[in-house]
Amino acid sequence: MKEMRPIVYLVGIGMGSEAQLTGRAMDCLEAAQVIMGADRMLDSIRDFGENKQVFVSYKPSEMVQWLGSFCWEEAALVLSGDTGFYSGAEAAGRAFLREGWDVEYVPGVSSLSYFCSRLGKSWQRVHTVSSHGRQCDVVGQIRKYATSFVLLGGSASVSGLCRQLVSSGMSGVTLWAGENFSYEDERIAWEMTPAELLMEDESHPFGNLACVLVENPDAEEGQLYPEAGPSDDQFIRGKVPMTKAEVRRLSLEKLRIGDGAVCYDIGAGTGSVAVEMGMAIRRREGNGELYAIERKEEALELIESNRQKFHGSWAGFHIVEGEAPEALNGLRPPTHAFIGGSNGRMKEIVASLLTANPQVRIVANAITLETVGEILECMEDFGFEDRELVQILAAPVELVGRYHMPKAQNPVYVAVMQYPPEEGKENECQEL
Repeated sequence: MKEMRPIVYLVGIGMGSEAQLTGRAMDCLEAAQVIMGADRMLDSIRDFGENKQVFVSYKPSEMVQWLGSFCWEEAALVLSGDTGFYSGAEAAGRAFLREGWDVEYVPGVSSLSYFCSRLGKSWQRVHTVSSHGRQCDVVGQIRKYATSFVLLGGSASVSGLCRQLVSSGMSGVTLWAGENFSYEDERIAWEMTPAELLMEDESHPFGNLACVLVENPDAEEGQLYPEAGPSDDQFIRGKVPMTKAEVRRLSLEKLRIGDGAVCYDIGAGTGSVAVEMGMAIRRREGNGELYAIERKEEALELIESNRQKFHGSWAGFHIVEGEAPEALNGLRPPTHAFIGGSNGRMKEIVASLLTANPQVRIVANAITLETVGEILECMEDFGFEDRELVQILAAPVELVGRYHMPKAQNPVYVAVMQYPPEEGKENECQEL
């Protein structure tokens, strides 16, 4: 006969009231000889804990140590909501399996399904995101999806989310907020703008654990003709040079910004490339970051103004005062770097980027032939496997009276550099 091993039931108890328990959850809690969980969870099922050993903890390592100190056959760990929806069940299950114990996941009612049922809404197309104990760009995801469900908690609050939405130019979204689901003091704020919900929160603050449903009528999701990137005249400009739209778009396409990217804009000028780098990061819902490096005071002020205009309070946009490569010290290693201005130090900057991350993808712009020469020298000396140099000449057509006149811009060289030879591998010079 097969030897019976101890089993741990990972029990989702729904919103917290005993009425939320499923039949299977009650069976498992009845059968368990020991019950574990956070204090708030155990309080919700205290009737099932009578005459049983109860352990208060939310750390799997502590539970494993406690369970290993005596003999038992069936144990239960109680968790809020559903075991498959932003739950600690997955980590706990892995810890118990490593000990040779069996594990059974017992699903419960999730906060998403409960909230949507109270609002009379379906949730099969709702985008979910949790900022409870996590670093994530909630506003960026709300901007993308028509309907989003957000779990708040910790430093992420209802009022904080509303302020971020307003500062990001998203005052037109509609929000529903709720807390204390299934309890007598359950509270739901219905169909409000961010400004209205902020006033509601100021007069009657929401608690630490709250949920918000957001509907965005202008979401990027499903648009046949998504909004294009910002035009040149949308940026706040002074006398600082700015990378023009056609060159920005080509440079960003060459950079190929993906999930979790850490981007540098070196010699950021007005911040036009940095702004669009940030947009590329936020569209992918990742936890990427952006560093705009600039040494001129006037330019730094313009970068800050454009950061506020296009990205509001997004925490992933960092402005670094100083000259590269020295200003790069202490920053997160880059995955992508755009060099818009090198001040004659192209080779030093490229060397510094490669030291931080040998796989970094670099795109550089050049107007003068001297800078082009520096780029070609970098390509040869560092032996990049992926190398490209293209000249772009853009001439937007403008209406002058009744005539359409091309307005030529300076030709710009766009260079791509990535993948130097592996250490110990001979550097083979290639013709461009």
